[in-house]
Amino acid sequence: MSANGVMTIRKGIQAEFVPMAAWVRQHSLFDLISNIGFFRKYVTGRAFRRWHKGVRRKNFKRVRQVVQSRLFAARSTFAGALREIQAAVAELQNVHFAWANPNHMYSLQEYGELQVQTREQKAKPALDSIVDKIQKVLERLCREVQAQAVLYQDSIRNASELEDITGVELFQGGGGRPRPMVVIKQEKLERAANYARVMDELSQLGIFVRLVDYLFVEGVMACAVAGVEGLLALLTVHKQQTDKQAKALFQVFVSFEPKGVAFSPNEAAILNELNANALEGIISVAQGAPRLLFMRGYAHLFEGKPSGLNTLNILRNMPHLTALRAAINQTVIDDFSAAREAVRELDIGYRKIWDFGRTWDPDAYAAQPRSLSEIRRDLVLQRNWKGSLDRMKTNMAIGCLQLDAKPLRAELAPITAAALERIKLLLLNMARQATLALLDDVTARVQMLSAHPTQLDEFVNYMVLHTAQLDDRKLLSSQAGQVDDMYESLAAHEQKVPTADQVKHDDLTEALAAFQVQLTEGKEFIADHKEEELTTLNANVTALNEELQGIIASLHTDKFVDAKLDPDEVTADLEALLQHISGLGEAQALYNQYLTLFEAPTDDLSTLMLAEKVANSRYQLWRSVRDFLEQSHAWTEEPILDDDGAVLLNVEMVRQEVEDYAAKAYKAAKANKDDPVVARLKDIIDDFKELLPLVEELGNPALQARHWHEIFDIIKADIPPTETGEGLGPFSIRHLLQYDLLEQLDKLQVVGAAASKEAALEKALIKMQSDWEGLTLRVVEYKDTETYVVGGTDEVQSLLDDQVVKTQAMRASPFIKPLEAGVTSWERLLLAAQELLDNWLTCQATWQYLEPIFSSPDIIKQMPEEGEKFIQVDTTWRDVMEAAHSTPNVLALAKDPERLIRLEEANKLLEEIQKGLAAYLELKRLAFPRFFFLSNDEILEVLSETKDPTRVQPHLKKCFEGIDKLQFQPNTDITGMMSVEGELVPLKTRIKPSEANGSVEKWLVQVECGMIESLQEVCKQGIAAYANSPRAAWVLQWPGQVVLAVSAIYWTQDVAAAMIGQQAEGADVPNGSAGGKGMLAAVADKCTAQLMEVMGLVRGELSKLNRSVYHSTQPLLV
Repeated sequence: MSANGVMTIRKGIQAEFVPMAAWVRQHSLFDLISNIGFFRKYVTGRAFRRWHKGVRRKNFKRVRQVVQSRLFAARSTFAGALREIQAAVAELQNVHFAWANPNHMYSLQEYGELQVQTREQKAKPALDSIVDKIQKVLERLCREVQAQAVLYQDSIRNASELEDITGVELFQGGGGRPRPMVVIKQEKLERAANYARVMDELSQLGIFVRLVDYLFVEGVMACAVAGVEGLLALLTVHKQQTDKQAKALFQVFVSFEPKGVAFSPNEAAILNELNANALEGIISVAQGAPRLLFMRGYAHLFEGKPSGLNTLNILRNMPHLTALRAAINQTVIDDFSAAREAVRELDIGYRKIWDFGRTWDPDAYAAQPRSLSEIRRDLVLQRNWKGSLDRMKTNMAIGCLQLDAKPLRAELAPITAAALERIKLLLLNMARQATLALLDDVTARVQMLSAHPTQLDEFVNYMVLHTAQLDDRKLLSSQAGQVDDMYESLAAHEQKVPTADQVKHDDLTEALAAFQVQLTEGKEFIADHKEEELTTLNANVTALNEELQGIIASLHTDKFVDAKLDPDEVTADLEALLQHISGLGEAQALYNQYLTLFEAPTDDLSTLMLAEKVANSRYQLWRSVRDFLEQSHAWTEEPILDDDGAVLLNVEMVRQEVEDYAAKAYKAAKANKDDPVVARLKDIIDDFKELLPLVEELGNPALQARHWHEIFDIIKADIPPTETGEGLGPFSIRHLLQYDLLEQLDKLQVVGAAASKEAALEKALIKMQSDWEGLTLRVVEYKDTETYVVGGTDEVQSLLDDQVVKTQAMRASPFIKPLEAGVTSWERLLLAAQELLDNWLTCQATWQYLEPIFSSPDIIKQMPEEGEKFIQVDTTWRDVMEAAHSTPNVLALAKDPERLIRLEEANKLLEEIQKGLAAYLELKRLAFPRFFFLSNDEILEVLSETKDPTRVQPHLKKCFEGIDKLQFQPNTDITGMMSVEGELVPLKTRIKPSEANGSVEKWLVQVECGMIESLQEVCKQGIAAYANSPRAAWVLQWPGQVVLAVSAIYWTQDVAAAMIGQQAEGADVPNGSAGGKGMLAAVADKCTAQLMEVMGLVRGELSKLNRSVYHSTQPLLV
């Protein structure tokens, strides 16, 4: 380039000169055109399109060559064999893994056997045949490829011959004319190419076998899928048929069960057959198909054990096959659901027959009495049921199910037939029995009416009989009508009646006619003899009243008023007289009945009632005399004591009976003042009343042997002992009266009172002892400690307190001396039980508190001395509770002093343990003073899990006000602090509790220091970030307390700067303002702007934590 122009020089082309003006013009035009997008990118685009076109063509050629080299169908050696194999694989389309005739109905067993037969006799042989064809083709191909490879290998002398591309080393052959180098080179290249092709085909044999195996497996799986699809089509084909006579696939029998209608086979059986036999059989055939890939003849084509397609996994995981299986199951389920709806009519119409057959008992039916109307109703019901069964619909096609109800009808038909026949036989038997019974009844009635009596009693009975027969005439006619109705019902239901029954029926008709004749004759007989019999009846009534008047007169004279006679003899005579009067009363009542029948006036029975009253009064009086004499004799003459020394007399009973007899005597004297017998009764009662105080004292049941000896000493009586020397010999009140007992009555009363007091004390002692019988400690298992604790002791404690007070009161009694030893022993036992129970409960409460503490190995490790003591206490406690569990009786436990000693020793050890525990906790609190915020139980929970630092988390809020939990890493290192709101503050220094060797207080002190250090560091970072970040974003990036602290710092800084006249950072001071007032206004404007910005954010979408931070900072801005 020069001032004149531009010289363009190109290699191989003549140089060209362009004047400067022309070059400038061309350059300007080029720049102008280059600014247009199309021309600016034209050169680059043209070059790219040329390059891209060439690259696509090369790629296509390269890919085509690779495909040709790898595609067996494009290689002549494999193409023919591949076509033959594909033809053999295509034959799989004609192989059926499952088959059934859609126009045939199968039982479930037939269908299952057909599927097995199809698989075993058709599918598997067909698969074997196809595999044999494929195997022959593969063997032939392998032989050809291997033979060609051997031929080429033999023609090559060495490997270097194949590497020569010049043709110099090519073998020239024998004599003959030398060939040109070009021809030799071309032959060499062709031989090398053919050798490479043959060797490649030899190496591709394994791949080809794998391909053939894949083709075969794909065909087998296609057959399996086709079999499943065919099964689904077979199940659903009947739904599209319009022919109502067409039969479904499965024959299903319908039957009744107690809870509904049953199908045989049922839904589960058909589903199981389809899934377990048909579908799984199809899969098993596919899985069991011979695999070419694994045949021994091709093993040399692979390195190691070859791996191929897993037919079972593919089929199991095939979505289409899974969907087909689900569709098959759903089809069966839907068909069974429709079948249940279809058989509901059968259930409604014929269930009652089936239920009747289950519950009907012919013998029970026959044994229960039934009316003719009930039997007629049952006969009509059974006949209707029989007709309904004849019209029963027994075949229904529901989808793939052919419902067959013929067995159900065959089951129900005998029920109605048997019931109908049995009811007719029952009716025939009822008619026979009714006829015979009515015939016997009517015949007997005719015989009784035909006998005409001559005596009064017989005549009256005949009148009664005749009246009753007249009343029963309608009843007999009704019964005869029922018999006729029975025979008519039998005839209506075509039941043959035996000839003997017909004869008896005719006899019944004749007997009823004879009965009517006898009623007429009897009426005439009664009218002829009624007046004569009435006269005889009145004479008998008059004679009976006269006899009763004579008896009344005799009761006021003779021996019945002589008080000196023996009461036993007089009482016996009065009893006989009362029995005679009772007989006369029965005769009088009978005569009154006769008079009523004759329609004559009856006797008023006044004479009879007077006689009964006088006789009973006299009898009761003499009986009282007799009985009191016997009782008083028994009370005074019989021994007072039994063989065991117990008092036989019942004083209360004696007193009551004396009062009762005195009351009777008073009433008798009031009614008969001058009666000597009454006077005698009063005298003997008064005589015994004089002895009654003595009887009461001697009959005191509290009297013991010591009391009797005291009494004998008072009256100076000598009562010998028994022959054995144990106890006193027999003596009575009458025996003691000879010692002037009545004069010593006051002294006897003193002895009796003391005996009663002593007996009351003894009874109270026995009552207290009996209260403890069966009373046991309630011993219950305690959590998972494998030992026991005492349950509620309120009942035992209440009883102990009550009886201790009672026992002490008894010991203060002046009558306790005979019982003092027993009462003292009982008191000691109660006090021992009280002390045992107190120590027991004290030990239990402390043991329950300390057991979870010392069950921690960490606590045992830190307090070895207290731990050893607790082990001793725990052993003692378990031994004591085990014994209490086996023998929980309270008194039995109190009688063992060793138990009390062991519990007292355990309580001493527990007291020492508690002191040591308190000192240990005090030490821990001094090491970490924030432990003073926790209770003893909370500190112990923390200390008992030193291997798990996270157990401290629940108690952090009490130790650190703002910390809810710590952030633990998987290795238990602590890296941060979290608040209740979820705000996280990372620790500046990572804390490792594992280095504290179980001392929780050590790493908690580190947490305290780390908290202060981390907050200081976060505050420094917040102060630095405040000046470089928008406030709205800055507030969301830092913890709430840091936001408050930093905001306060900057606010204070701005206000202080404004007050001393400095320009607040970021605040625009209005023109013309000067001094602190303008600067403070600028600070206020800045705070207002920040507040408005925060208000806009608060109205938007914020997290709960961010909203909480904003709410806490707003008051400061305001």
